[in-house]
Amino acid sequence: MPQRRFHRFFHRFLGRLLLLVLTGWALTIILPALYRVAEPLSAFGLSVDNDGVIFSIVTPFASARDSPAARAGLVPGERLDLARMRCTAPESPACASLVTLLGGLGGLQYTRPGRRITLAILPPHAGPPRLVHLTAAPAPLGWPARLVLLADTVVGALFIAVAFHLVWTRPSRMSWGFFLYAIWFNPGQTYAFYALIQPWPPVLLAEQFLEALAQGAAYAGLFAFAFRFPTAEPDPFWRRLEPALPWLGAAIAIVMLLCAGNLFGFQTERITDTAFLAGYVLDFAAILVLLLRLRELNPQDEQRMRWAIAGCAIGLPAFIFAEISQSSGLLYDLWGTLPSQVAIGLLYLFHGVIAYFVGTAVRRRRVVSVAIPLRRGAILTALTLALGVPVLYLHEALASYGEGLDLPGWVWAVIVGPITLLILTRMHELSVDLADHAFNRRYHHAREELREAGEAILHGKDFAAIDRLLAEAPAEGLRLSSAAVFRWIDGALRRAGPSIGWAENGLATLDRERDAQIFASLARGAPLPLPRGQWQRPGLPADDQAPCLAVPVRGGEAEGIAVALFGPHLSGSDINADERALIGEFAARAAFGYERAEIERLRSEVSALRAALRTTPS
Repeated sequence: MPQRRFHRFFHRFLGRLLLLVLTGWALTIILPALYRVAEPLSAFGLSVDNDGVIFSIVTPFASARDSPAARAGLVPGERLDLARMRCTAPESPACASLVTLLGGLGGLQYTRPGRRITLAILPPHAGPPRLVHLTAAPAPLGWPARLVLLADTVVGALFIAVAFHLVWTRPSRMSWGFFLYAIWFNPGQTYAFYALIQPWPPVLLAEQFLEALAQGAAYAGLFAFAFRFPTAEPDPFWRRLEPALPWLGAAIAIVMLLCAGNLFGFQTERITDTAFLAGYVLDFAAILVLLLRLRELNPQDEQRMRWAIAGCAIGLPAFIFAEISQSSGLLYDLWGTLPSQVAIGLLYLFHGVIAYFVGTAVRRRRVVSVAIPLRRGAILTALTLALGVPVLYLHEALASYGEGLDLPGWVWAVIVGPITLLILTRMHELSVDLADHAFNRRYHHAREELREAGEAILHGKDFAAIDRLLAEAPAEGLRLSSAAVFRWIDGALRRAGPSIGWAENGLATLDRERDAQIFASLARGAPLPLPRGQWQRPGLPADDQAPCLAVPVRGGEAEGIAVALFGPHLSGSDINADERALIGEFAARAAFGYERAEIERLRSEVSALRAALRTTPS
């Protein structure tokens, strides 16, 4: 027994050590991007695909006159002599120049200020090669691009932190799978890190090897997560597929290593495009697995699965599209142009929603309907684009007219930015209210029903009538799976009136020690959410109907009058904040109803006593 305990401790120690090392590596390659938020990196203005073919001599500069590549006479269609510059000798100047352009990102590369490279260039048609010497020029970012880069870096770090927290607190193959996905596929940008290590080609080649392994592990981890979420245990069918995941990861790692073959003289653009398109196929397959498993789950776990599916459906395609734009010439071949760095950064930012959706679905065993964050997020995105794009075009238009009309940066940061944010916040609040009225009619219909029931409960004839209305009105209006009222009777909180979803012989009396959470809601005086599985007592409804909300009915009593317990929706989704507030308002009316009924009871007793006294002989 002690030996088994030691092995368990040792494995846990190694697991956490590996977790810390991988997290440190993941943060190390994205946090240097914060440097570029404050200070510009440099560039050569040269975009090449993974075959070494030049397809742009301007990006990321505004015009050809600012680009070192254009000033050096390079033209699209020429290509690098990969065979002559290959990294068979990693310390050679030719290899150092090649990894500056192709190491890490391909297509478009940034570098340290003042860096110089020598390129062997082959003409588009037959002809002798020539050597071209380039010196990097500063490539400053505009304030929109800086804000997007800052957001990408912060969200990337938070993405990794969420995955780290899930493994640290809930270690399982499911959480490890999501973590392995998160350390590579996150919104953080790596080009600033590559700019730091470019002077040491062997280090950069080693990093390429690690990243190939990381991408293989990421896809294998994504499927491990898809097979096991949300219960952390797959059914027999998916369990039979799990042994193939290491082979899938190894195959992807090999393909990514082949993509880096251009550093050794091979043309790899077709391999790279195939790898990115295969990424789309694998992402679609992972979402398909989640959709197929959706049918196997109980209602509450089904709602959690919908959160994961929504996050993956938004984030995975956005990330792959951004990677294709950033790391290959496929879009240039198709469209003849590339998306701006701001647009690419926003695509990476969209990928960050996976951390929010998946993190919420893993941490909470009961979630609200995924339509709520989707609706509000869509509104915020639309408003941001509606306000941000005109401001961006205004900034570029003023800059194009010359320095006389170009406003200083502090004006945009101190005046334009806060005003835009204030307008955006207010418009978002109004739009969410309008959207709720348009798309959440059930809630507004329930609010009208509870308002009418509230008038009835204020004039309840007796405690039994109020007990019935307090349980039935919210359950019917909001389509809740269970409801019960526990009222102070003979010095104890006892179940009173008709109950929905509760067995006749179920829990009848609450105990201060075993039901401390419920008594805490009375002391708090506000609705208290009950996390799934945290309050367990014999006699409670089944898991899919177990109470998820305790609503105190206080009135003027020190310990309250009663407490109402409500289960989740019939669909399995949790009671959201708006619904909690609505039920809380209804319970406040019930408190007045109970007090009125108590007063009427006392009046009846007083009247009966007076009548008895009048008939009693003196």
